[in-house]
Amino acid sequence: MIPTEKLYAHGKFITEIELQKFSREKDYLLFHGEVERMLKDGLLSPVKASGKNGKIPPLFNKYRIIKPKEDFTEYLESIRRLNPRLNISDYLKRPELYKKHRELVEGISHYLWYHSGLLEEPMSRKERSFSIWGREKLIDEKFALVREVLRFNHLGEDFLNYYDTPEPFFEYVHRQSPEMSALILENKDTWFTFRKLMQFTGKNVIAGQAVDLLIYGEGNKITKKGALEDYAGGMLNRQAGQTIKFLYFGDLDREGIRLFLRTREANPGLSIEPFTPLYLLMLQLAEGRKMPVSMDKRDIPVAAEDFALGLGCDPAEILSLLNQGFYIPQEIINYQILTDILT
Repeated sequence: MIPTEKLYAHGKFITEIELQKFSREKDYLLFHGEVERMLKDGLLSPVKASGKNGKIPPLFNKYRIIKPKEDFTEYLESIRRLNPRLNISDYLKRPELYKKHRELVEGISHYLWYHSGLLEEPMSRKERSFSIWGREKLIDEKFALVREVLRFNHLGEDFLNYYDTPEPFFEYVHRQSPEMSALILENKDTWFTFRKLMQFTGKNVIAGQAVDLLIYGEGNKITKKGALEDYAGGMLNRQAGQTIKFLYFGDLDREGIRLFLRTREANPGLSIEPFTPLYLLMLQLAEGRKMPVSMDKRDIPVAAEDFALGLGCDPAEILSLLNQGFYIPQEIINYQILTDILT
């Protein structure tokens, strides 16, 4: 016997061959009897245009699956008990939609009945999600459905009054000023060394450039779309009218150049430039020294020549290094060297 649950889960149509697989009845006559009973019970309807299978007795090659109409009577009283701010009249006309929205709309209704005052003050997205539904990730997991429920109930997208929390970065604020320069460092050791020396000496001019803020980029984290913009707008304790210029300093290899370019592309609203003096110093310190072999063997194109021209150096110098498979780690500028250029 073909399980009706399995049949209904199949879709709108089913072929005679698929029915046989569901049935697992090897005797064709017995299988034919099963299909005839399903036709009589109104579970199937033949698609006559599909033709017959050529067997005796014949069956059609394809059938429409007839699903029983669902009784939504049990939902009507629940709909009537919803908070009046919700779209009760349309849910009564479309109880199947209420069934789809039930978890979300019941949570919102309960919130409006008993905790509506909490909507007057903002919460983070996960805080609001837990506050309403007892699940901190529900808004994230069912974001499209949450938007659908809000629209159906004529509630604006700001109704839930939550704010998104930007990705935090390891930061060190040396000083606040109306015009700040932030230095993004690709590697943790370099970030820690710069931070340690700036804290210890009180100095913040590196190779002639004042640096007010240090940020550890954490690899690909800094390249996420809008991550740095969100951080600058929501995490930094910025003063009114304050401007921040972002400088980037990483390894001198294909991946380091890609990280810089991807960071700039992901945050078009920010001014992000390479920290030219440090890159030029890296090249100078690498002269006459054997550099390590790059572990990045991916053949991903990178605008190395444009990057070199932006630094104001001979592209051949960087291209030669990269094409030979070498790279210069930013750790070449160590504690002692930084001590000499920090003023």
